[in-house]
Amino acid sequence: MLLNLFAWWQDISGVERLFWSIGLFFNALFILYLIIQFTGGHDTDLDAHDIDTGFAMLSLRSLLAFGMFMGYTGVATLRLGFGWAIALLAGLAAGILAAWLAWRVLRVLLGLQSSGTLDLQNTIGQTGAVHLNIPAQMGGTGRVMVEAQGALREMEALSEEEAIPTGASILVVGITEDGLLIVQPFTPLSS
Repeated sequence: MLLNLFAWWQDISGVERLFWSIGLFFNALFILYLIIQFTGGHDTDLDAHDIDTGFAMLSLRSLLAFGMFMGYTGVATLRLGFGWAIALLAGLAAGILAAWLAWRVLRVLLGLQSSGTLDLQNTIGQTGAVHLNIPAQMGGTGRVMVEAQGALREMEALSEEEAIPTGASILVVGITEDGLLIVQPFTPLSS
């Protein structure tokens, strides 16, 4: 089999050999890249805050896609009977398109990620319910259920004025320096 591969390599033209070499080289690098990623390698190729920078398109993934598509498109174009100049142009066009698509897909995927960190400012103005009595004195705290950033969360809260019993509706009006919610009783409008 190795002799057949060697004979095949000798039978193809120098230009086709060049395109095969480019495609196979970048394919091998891509496989190595995947192995590193799946075995715990850290990806510092592109962070979410870099997704709008101009040079982000020149990421490692984009360069690998460019090389693979350029090489294999060049081979396919030569095999279809076109000359080396058309094969080079077709390979460059396919490589640029593949690099752009790789960059674009990554940009969309990174735009979907979130830090998961709760911003307490998002709770101000939200309504909820008391889960554990909130005492009247400013130093005492209770627990409330409030929707924040698309999820129902149980959070520690206090009342500046009056005690609020379990099950009562509340409105978040502020946040203390310690990260406690400041709430007041809330009467929903009935329809």
